[in-house]
Formats: sequence, C-alpha cells, structure tokens
Amino acid sequence: MKHYKIFLRQISLLIAVLGITILILSFRNGSPQRNIEVAKITDTNEVRVDTDKFSIALPKGWRHFVQESQGFKIFFLMSPPVDNFAPNLNILTEDTQGMSPDEYMKVSDENMKKGGMIKDGSGDFEVNGVIGKYSTSVLSYQGTNIALKSYVFIKNGLAYVITGSCLVTQKDSYRPIFDKTVKTFKIK
Repeated sequence: MKHYKIFLRQISLLIAVLGITILILSFRNGSPQRNIEVAKITDTNEVRVDTDKFSIALPKGWRHFVQESQGFKIFFLMSPPVDNFAPNLNILTEDTQGMSPDEYMKVSDENMKKGGMIKDGSGDFEVNGVIGKYSTSVLSYQGTNIALKSYVFIKNGLAYVITGSCLVTQKDSYRPIFDKTVKTFKIK
C-alpha cells in the first residue's frame, strides 16, 4: 500500500508540473518549434544530453524526458521530489517572429502577468558567448506558491526558453542549480 501512495504522489507531482508548464505555454509568444529529439547521451564526468538544436548537462540524480503539449515539444530535466514537488527545468524553442530579445521579453512579461505571475527580478545572463535575458517570478498554482526563473536566448530568430520551477521555499537552494545547469547549455 505504501508503494501505491508514493506512486500516486509522484503522478500528482508530474501532473502539477505539466499543469504549470501548460499554463506558462498558454502565454508564450510566436510559433512553436516541434522538433526536439534526443540524439544521444554521453557519459563523462557529467551526463550531457544532445538534441538536434542544443545540448545541456543534467544535474546529478536528475532525469530527462520529452513531453508534447499545445503543439510544443518540451524537454524536461526533473529532480527527485522534495517536499512533495519535483523542482525542474524545461526547455522549449519558438520562432521570435523577428523580435529583438528586449521586445521578446517585454511581450513575454506582459503575457506572464496576464497569467497571474508576479515578476520579481530580471537581468542579463551569458551562456557560452550568447547573451540572454532572465526573469524571475512567483506563481500561485492550486494553493502552492511556485518560484520560476526563465532564461531566454535568441539565435537566428529562434528563442530558446529555459524555465526552472520549484517551491518558493526551495528557491534559495534550487536557483543556483538552475543557473549552473543553464551555464552548460549550448546552442548548435
């Protein structure tokens, strides 16, 4: 019976994470890119996942999978559950429709605000020579306060959107993990 309850709790966590992602996706700009395919995993000192568009290292103990939602293929990096929530990063790509990074972030911020997210920070973030933007926000979802940190990198008209989510009570522990993981992100 105990294993059954743990399994149900894990399914509930996954449903909550997917619900948050769907909510975030409903406020995205532009057209979705649908072709994220995991090509290989290499095992050196880190586990690095390569797709046709990017690569990224997984934090130790995390797993990855691809989920399709609202026409987007979303690449997830998922930590083991902590406090009945699985902190995670998700990556999606979309066409910027010619917007500059500042324009793209402005529209994203407006759309996120419409979705009830409260922005509490922003700035620049550099990864492997590509300067991007980040914004932090808080979302109350079904009575749970979730801290989000979204990173946006634009290259050749394609926005690479990486969003980390964890409980507000976990953000001091997980945002540094999100930053460190995003620093391994490489656009092809």
